[in-house]
Amino acid sequence: MAIGQVIVNTEMFQWLNEQTDLKSSQVDLVDGFIFMLKKISHHGNIRLIDERELHPRFWRSHDRTFGYGLMKRKSSRKQAHLYQFYVDVAFAENLVETDHDKLRLTFEGNRYLIKSKEEQLDLLFTYIW
Repeated sequence: MAIGQVIVNTEMFQWLNEQTDLKSSQVDLVDGFIFMLKKISHHGNIRLIDERELHPRFWRSHDRTFGYGLMKRKSSRKQAHLYQFYVDVAFAENLVETDHDKLRLTFEGNRYLIKSKEEQLDLLFTYIW
């Protein structure tokens, strides 16, 4: 594992704290990241609108699945910090690669998907702490 540069915004921490249910054993952070990678794998590739920015339609479906509501307003289609964190980690770990204006899962990405949830979460935490 080679840790690349990933910028973690403090607003993301605040938002994650607000989402945390201390009575639940579910970890949305890793579930959302896995959902993103599985969706990329399922579709084969996902359209990029910029070098490291997925099409907003991709994130709107993510929002609906997890109930985050981060992509609601059309006027503020600015990608949420959490989603940018997911993309940055995926690139830093070589879990995804670009092919012109498309993003696809790599061999490493597929290997990550078969790891235990604890190992998956550990990787994300290395970029946070």
